[in-house]
Amino acid sequence: MEVYVDDMIIKSEAFDQHLTYLIEIFDQHHRYSMRLNPAKCIFGVKGGKFLGFMLTHRGIEVNPDKCVGILSMRSPKNLKEVQHLVG
Repeated sequence: MEVYVDDMIIKSEAFDQHLTYLIEIFDQHHRYSMRLNPAKCIFGVKGGKFLGFMLTHRGIEVNPDKCVGILSMRSPKNLKEVQHLVG
């Protein structure tokens, strides 16, 4: 399980293991009277977006949506444009 402020992600390698982790997490939430927002909960997915990154079975990857600006940017053509790019 990884937590960042109010976001949590529970990772596992097998479905049975994942169910065990979920039961443990739900027990902890119940014990300490914590609540989850059902509108923000997603269960049983193999990957998705989390904190601006893509989580997949391979691990954490770059979110392609965040790279559109850089990938569509044209190369600088002269010294002035290079200086502008570098700041």
